[in-house]
Amino acid sequence: MFFLKRSTSTYQSIGFRFGNMSRKMSSLFAGRLKPYGITPEQWSVLYQVHLQEGINQKELALRSGKDQPSITRILDVLDKKGYIQRKADPGDRRAYLIYATPEVEQLMSETVPIELAMNDELISGISDEELRVLDQIILRISANIDRIFIDQR
Repeated sequence: MFFLKRSTSTYQSIGFRFGNMSRKMSSLFAGRLKPYGITPEQWSVLYQVHLQEGINQKELALRSGKDQPSITRILDVLDKKGYIQRKADPGDRRAYLIYATPEVEQLMSETVPIELAMNDELISGISDEELRVLDQIILRISANIDRIFIDQR
């Protein structure tokens, strides 16, 4: 199938194709995370906390590509599961800093290899040059999205 033409059917639009592909990847990852009792959405947030202990919710939302209400909801679930602790931010009384509990180290040591292996499967048969081009295209589309958001304000 030919990739895109400008102003073609919805099924050929970049949003439809990327959205469809994203849902499939998320579903695949969800199946692999199921034995750990965590969703891809929870995993991505927890991974960011794992990378930077004491991250604030605003930065966590930015890095994980989620809005504030979604981050709060995910953190509530992760807190109930015993994966995170919220501590008051000394620089901002209204904000919290997020820390991973010791259980997260074990969880990440088991699940990061799963995510990396899945990524290897997804890019199987794609050359390094094709991946570089794809990365450039994704960066351009992302910049266009950012520009459109700015223009709409």
